[in-house]
Amino acid sequence: MADIRIVDANEVYSAQTNEYTLEIDGETILCRIADSTNDTEFFEFTEGSGWELSNIDSGIMKVIYDAWSDGYFYENSL
Repeated sequence: MADIRIVDANEVYSAQTNEYTLEIDGETILCRIADSTNDTEFFEFTEGSGWELSNIDSGIMKVIYDAWSDGYFYENSL
């Protein structure tokens, strides 16, 4: 086997998508948060339409976005 020595290593890109079933004020929401080195996208599942990119500027997805931004999902993961 060749003599291999790692001189340097750096993460260049990473991506992870997590799916959550949330209960917010008695309403069940199914969402996905796709987080990468470049950006974060929020998706909501709706019957009939399936997964759709969410508008995080208003409504229930703004509540989810604000909680994510404040670290709630990291502090309270299962």
